[in-house]
Amino acid sequence: MRHEENGAAAAVEQALRDWLSRDAEGPLAEVHRWALHPPGKLLRPVLLLESAAAVGGSYERVMPAAVGVELVHVASLLHDDILDDDQLRRGKPSAHARFGPGAAVLSGDALMFALFEQVVECGRRGVPEAAVIRAVGTLARAGRRMAQGVARELDPVRVPDAVGGYLEMVRLKTSALLSACCEAGAVLGGGSPGQARALAGYGDALGVAFQIRDDLLPYGPEAGREGKPADSDLRNDRPSLPLLLAGPVPNDPERVGRLLVETGALEQSTRLARRYAEQARRELDALPRGPHRSALYRTAEALTPGPWRAGGAG
Repeated sequence: MRHEENGAAAAVEQALRDWLSRDAEGPLAEVHRWALHPPGKLLRPVLLLESAAAVGGSYERVMPAAVGVELVHVASLLHDDILDDDQLRRGKPSAHARFGPGAAVLSGDALMFALFEQVVECGRRGVPEAAVIRAVGTLARAGRRMAQGVARELDPVRVPDAVGGYLEMVRLKTSALLSACCEAGAVLGGGSPGQARALAGYGDALGVAFQIRDDLLPYGPEAGREGKPADSDLRNDRPSLPLLLAGPVPNDPERVGRLLVETGALEQSTRLARRYAEQARRELDALPRGPHRSALYRTAEALTPGPWRAGGAG
């Protein structure tokens, strides 16, 4: 998914190139370039920009924070690939496969701290100090929640309410940062407390829809084309919604694909993702009408799975 509306994605790509040019020296510079280029979907920075603009702010003032949230997202991927021992990321060797786990961990750590440097830079572009402080707190809490979510994902214990536990984990691991991007964008853009809350709610629901859609990718026509390898969740015994809904599954991708169809797990997952995407769209009613609210609405539509069709592991 590319967000070409309003030039947000193109502006972020240029800002990332500028950041990399300033980061050209040092022992981690090559790892940073490998991890950040070419860029991914840029969902998180675009959400921050559009949220800021939707409440009357400008891209230019909040662009450093948009770069920062992409840096922290990529940092989380560097660490995730080590935890999962995934050898590929975005069609090329993962950073730890290319440079070793030590360099990948340190690169991720550096990118995470760079987030706060970037948010502070917004203050030099005219964002009030109080808004910068609040945005830093929002994003710091999201980082802590992300780590808690990954820790829960790594825990092999399955609670009786497996789906409820999954949704709680997703809200920590995935929704926390999306919600924080939207809320921080509203805060840095000068939005009201009510608008910031609505955008935080939008990001939270969007994150659940996004994660379920990601869980469905290995079993549809886009299997293996986005992000991690298609069999990563199954191979690493990670909780994904289709696998949880299907019950005990064999460790065989082809047999799993057939079982997910037979049990209706794929259709159930699709319906739940669509429900959360609709919830995200409803949160936008608190914002004034305009092109940036429309861009956020289209993002929720783009992350809404259509009717399920076989094509991956099935």
